[in-house]
Amino acid sequence: MAMDNLRNRINYAPDFDEGGEDIAYALMVLAREGAASMGDLRYYVDVKAAAFTTPLAAAQLGAALASYGDQTRADLMFARAMKRIAETTGTEQSLWRADYGTRLRDRAGVLALAIEAGSTAVNTNALSNSLTNAGPYMSTQESAWTLMATAALIDAPGANGLTLNGGAVTGPFVRKFDALGLTPQAIANTGNMDTDITLTTVGVHVVPEPAGGYGYNIQREYFDLDGNLVTLDNLASGTRLVAVLTIAPFEHGEARLMVDDPLPAGLEIDNPNLLRSGDVRSLDWLNTASTRYREFRSDRFLAAVDWRSDQPFQLAYMVRAIAPGSYHHPAASVEDMYRPQYRAWTDTGAMQVTE
Repeated sequence: MAMDNLRNRINYAPDFDEGGEDIAYALMVLAREGAASMGDLRYYVDVKAAAFTTPLAAAQLGAALASYGDQTRADLMFARAMKRIAETTGTEQSLWRADYGTRLRDRAGVLALAIEAGSTAVNTNALSNSLTNAGPYMSTQESAWTLMATAALIDAPGANGLTLNGGAVTGPFVRKFDALGLTPQAIANTGNMDTDITLTTVGVHVVPEPAGGYGYNIQREYFDLDGNLVTLDNLASGTRLVAVLTIAPFEHGEARLMVDDPLPAGLEIDNPNLLRSGDVRSLDWLNTASTRYREFRSDRFLAAVDWRSDQPFQLAYMVRAIAPGSYHHPAASVEDMYRPQYRAWTDTGAMQVTE
């Protein structure tokens, strides 16, 4: 179904003079599965190459052609991607792009795709060096494409000269689990060049982190169907509630936000529709914001919101208490997809469901 959808989007794609990010991505995916039309690929290179706005779109079209063996046209698109990168170097960074992209994401994506395609039109050393000072905050897109670029740069296992506890490190990263305690790990460099390593520790707080954030505040509340504020410390099984998330920016600006509200195991989403003002008469004070995307999963509520104001906004959905028991309630969070340092979270809590 996904492949059919991509084919239909290519077949009925309107003409364009700038943009083309969706077309380039669709052609790359179809080409990797051997399902793209060579005529379409050559048309977009020979006629519309200059219309692809972002470096990543040009590189994705190049990757599609390389997978079909047309290296000449592929190199033309990778060269155009590098030209696009040069055109944006030193210019002001845009924080509002339809594809959630940034200049860093584009450089990492072009690097990963060019190495995969075997293109000689890209100076991989210069491009990889431009990614070394990316931190400390990276968006989801930047993190993913930088990791793929790192993996693509590794030609052979053990090429970095690192060992862990005497054994060669054979990939771009090593994952270690130790649930019983912190066991010392010996990392050594047996090569003849300095190597940078990044150590990331993941765990569960012994004491839950208090509510906080930067740039935003997020508050989570629950109301009964009569509009009364309630707590989750003594809910009868089957009780229906309205979960209300209030997000307040600290300053005026434009942001593409992702709101994530994990559910405790004792709650489930009851009605897979955002409440509109007036849906429940006693909650007509609600003024829920429009969303670009929303998803009602079994374990959380997700929403993508484009917000161009310093005024707070609300999101709401219906939940129902289910199996009796005591449950942990994870914190809700909001994050700017372009500026990940702009994020906030609520307190964690607990929930009690009775018979």
